[in-house]
Amino acid sequence: MATEKQLKTDGVEEEQLYPEAYEKEIVEPFNPKDVDIVSQPMVISNIIDQLKYNDILLEPDFQRHPDLWNPKQQSRLIESLIIRIPLPTFYFDSTKDDKLIVVDGLQRLYAIKRFMVLDKEDSDRLRLTDLEYLSEYEGKIFEELPANIRRRIKAQTLTAYVIRPGTPDKVRTSIFTRINTGGLTLEPAEIKNSVYRGQAANLLKELAHSEEFIKATRNKIDSSRMLDCEFVNRFLAFYLLGIDQYPGNLEDYLNTVMSRLQTESEHTLEKCRRNFLKAMKYASAIFGDTAFRKINADRRYGKINKPLYDAVAVNLARLEVRDCEELLQKKEELSGKYISLLNDKKFVDIITRGTATISSVKGRYDAIYKLFQEVLC
Repeated sequence: MATEKQLKTDGVEEEQLYPEAYEKEIVEPFNPKDVDIVSQPMVISNIIDQLKYNDILLEPDFQRHPDLWNPKQQSRLIESLIIRIPLPTFYFDSTKDDKLIVVDGLQRLYAIKRFMVLDKEDSDRLRLTDLEYLSEYEGKIFEELPANIRRRIKAQTLTAYVIRPGTPDKVRTSIFTRINTGGLTLEPAEIKNSVYRGQAANLLKELAHSEEFIKATRNKIDSSRMLDCEFVNRFLAFYLLGIDQYPGNLEDYLNTVMSRLQTESEHTLEKCRRNFLKAMKYASAIFGDTAFRKINADRRYGKINKPLYDAVAVNLARLEVRDCEELLQKKEELSGKYISLLNDKKFVDIITRGTATISSVKGRYDAIYKLFQEVLC
């Protein structure tokens, strides 16, 4: 039987952003001089203090759930420290207030925290288990190890690289993406949540967790890896920056709006908030369970389609409430025209293949705009 998480993950259609033969180079290089990373040796004893006082941030909304490693994996890492096997390099992003955000090494740091930082009485405190070589320490917590072993662990040095404050957001985003190449890599929305900390990331999470969004998407979007925040990010980009300003590189566009949201006024944030919630409310009221879903070849509604979501949501957001109410009153007429559009081969193509090209973005937005205006006239 499928789990709730699987159902949510399966509730969103895979998107083909660019045609296979897309000739335009969609990655714009940045100036290598903007890369500001320094090597910084670290000692386990200092790491323990930094974790204890939250100078290294392991908060839950960083995602990649820090406890994905099981006790055996965590114990084997501690065993490596005891027998002096060097750990892989750590990467951190330094904030303006001198705190460190983990770019790579979250699981290792969480294992250290569970073994040496949590209170002895904490039920989550790690007891060593399934050790490969040091069976005599099986079942022990840190304080139960011999004093010389405790000192040995705390004296171990780590190799770390730190992205210094002031590094441009675009460069930091690229560094996050390139460094995270292991089995528990960050999703794009998780990277944005780390790079654009503050009011931009907070707005995404607030709207993604809103009742209106959850209802409009039928609670089918997985929030564990911040996919719901990606949906909100897309809406805010096309709504705030405008369809006509779309350059053809979706990831850059999503980063641009995040950077802008960091410095926007509360008035603008409130306008975005109000119109997003309005769009979700009326999408749900007008389209019901079929909101943001294509019609498949078997004539049934399929999974949530991101490009269709963008086009419908942004167009609804730009309407006055009275126009949304009129669409709601005329939803039977709108439904007939909407179904015809979802059966139009050209429209289906621009919400299915090459969805991030300029022509596809403008084509689907204009089609939904025209549809709404036909019903409103």
